[in-house]
Amino acid sequence: MSKLNIMKKIILLSILTLSLSSCETSVEAEKIGGEWLIEGSRLGKGYMIGDQKDSDLAKKFMDAYEDMDAQLMVDLSADTVKFHPADIGGVFDVDMTNTDFIDERQSNWDSISRDYIFIVPLNMEDSDGRLVTTAFTETRYVKDGSTDTNIFYERLYINEQDQIARVVQYSRPPNE
Repeated sequence: MSKLNIMKKIILLSILTLSLSSCETSVEAEKIGGEWLIEGSRLGKGYMIGDQKDSDLAKKFMDAYEDMDAQLMVDLSADTVKFHPADIGGVFDVDMTNTDFIDERQSNWDSISRDYIFIVPLNMEDSDGRLVTTAFTETRYVKDGSTDTNIFYERLYINEQDQIARVVQYSRPPNE
């Protein structure tokens, strides 16, 4: 190999090395905020913004409730959903293999209207835990002609099969 060829290769390698080293790749680390404060395996863990697909799933599930489409809610749910209702203390295992629970819960209403305030998907640090936090005003139009309006804060937990697996509700009356 001639000195000229060796020199060309050295120059080419130098140019290539300089080109590659001047390329900037920015990798943004996921920002973690907040902290779980109750004892247990989640103690001290923070939250990160989750995926839009989780927001979309939660919105579809909540819209099905507003539209009184119990079958769509069943389709989007795990077979058993842990339900923490705002109007009754406790946690209930709800059989979501059929529409019975939703049909019964909505049986006294003609329709429902919701105005969403926010929908935020979250993931827990170092965990597969996915949830969506939302707030909305809900008006229930009762069959007797009256209305019932509340502001809800709701957390919907999503399992590995992309199904709603837990619903936690809190509510308060609206400002009059």
